[in-house]
Amino acid sequence: MFNNNTYQILRLYNSEIYSSYIFRNDYRAKAVLLKLYKAYNQARRNPDIDNPTEIFDWDFVYDIASDFEYNDWQKMNNRIIDVSSKLRKLKTAFGTFDSIEVYRWYNFSRFVIDFFDYTNERNIEIWDLSYCEDCGGTFPNNEMVSVYGGDSHVCQGCRDEEYYFHESSDQYVAYNDEEYSEFDDDEGDPDSDFEGVYRYDFDVMDRLHKMKLPYEQRITRKTLLAGLECEWEARNDCPHDFPDQIDNLFDNKYCMFKGDGSLRNGFEMVTAPCTLAYHRKQIDKLFDWEHWTDNDKNTYVKAWNTDTCGIHVHLNRGSFTGSQIGKILQIVNEDMNRNFIEAVAGRKANDYAKFKQKSIAEGSQRDYSKYEAVNTAHSESIELRIFRGNATKNGILRVLEFSFALGEYVQQCSFNELHYRDFLKWFKLPRNRADFPYINEWFVRKGYLKDSRPNRLVTNEINEAIDNVVNG
Repeated sequence: MFNNNTYQILRLYNSEIYSSYIFRNDYRAKAVLLKLYKAYNQARRNPDIDNPTEIFDWDFVYDIASDFEYNDWQKMNNRIIDVSSKLRKLKTAFGTFDSIEVYRWYNFSRFVIDFFDYTNERNIEIWDLSYCEDCGGTFPNNEMVSVYGGDSHVCQGCRDEEYYFHESSDQYVAYNDEEYSEFDDDEGDPDSDFEGVYRYDFDVMDRLHKMKLPYEQRITRKTLLAGLECEWEARNDCPHDFPDQIDNLFDNKYCMFKGDGSLRNGFEMVTAPCTLAYHRKQIDKLFDWEHWTDNDKNTYVKAWNTDTCGIHVHLNRGSFTGSQIGKILQIVNEDMNRNFIEAVAGRKANDYAKFKQKSIAEGSQRDYSKYEAVNTAHSESIELRIFRGNATKNGILRVLEFSFALGEYVQQCSFNELHYRDFLKWFKLPRNRADFPYINEWFVRKGYLKDSRPNRLVTNEINEAIDNVVNG
């Protein structure tokens, strides 16, 4: 009969190994242990085998380990070894085992550890792995990224902590590399011909703050906010202090202007993270400003008819769960939604906004590939990079409203409602059409909402803009 010590050992081992939540799906760990347990018993009973570990060979290891992703395998490896270590400590504490059954479990735990040691020595053969040249860690190849134009490769964590994107040389370089340093006392962009334009790497949040209208609720971590980035090319008659004038129009509180290496002769307006209502008020103010156009009512900047300009919208990451970000990734990137997304964006994919198939699970991760349709590299925001540049009021508000609407939609839709038709079905609700009048007008005009009516005020504004172009 087993004594109390024996029962404690068995209870610990069985509960830890066979019943615990080892990682995402414990049934996979149980399956591995079952394979190992059967192999161990067969080897132990084979008179021709002196040590059960003699069965370890390439085919045996590969058959068990190759079905796993490297990171999942390491998690399970560490968990099981931790449990086996507890078993060894119990053996030491209780002295010699008084049960053949417990002794067999103890030997099996040693067999398991030997197996993982054998596997880890061959992990580069089983999985596509590389060594980070900075920290020396081993990582799957898809988690390695290039720096210095591909001359070196490091893990994503090291690049995030130790490197920045050097715009003028189009590569990631180390912060402490003085040869590429652009972090000096001069905050202005030396390559810009315009006053009030900061370097591309200046953090606007060093000067700006999250903004809302006075009647709106207090901003919390969960408040849905958006930062707007509008790239504009300057026309020949654009005043050299045009960015400064706009900055002063907003009392230096709404936006800043930064240089951008992708522009030929222009600048990028970067706003603070704001509520949609606050954005609307400021954009109304900009387009009502008497100096937005020249005496002939022509704008000083252009965007739509260029091949350099885009609009990026940064949605507050704290507003979403990982799975909700995953929904955004799928809605924007899935082939079934491609025509719709490209129509809303006003352009197809390009080198600065590439569509890439994503899973829901990837919403909980940061992808350090900057030039994707949905950029998740930032710690504070999710960046929608899909939109064509625009320098019109209705065009900019349409982009903002779609981004906010998409953000609200993923917060309440199910995982089975990621087709654009599901989004439009939700959007047709009267409250949503009223909340987002500019994108609603566009949906109606383009035939996506055939039984709805556009907002009369928005329609009148668009008709007036068309008349100005035709008769101007």
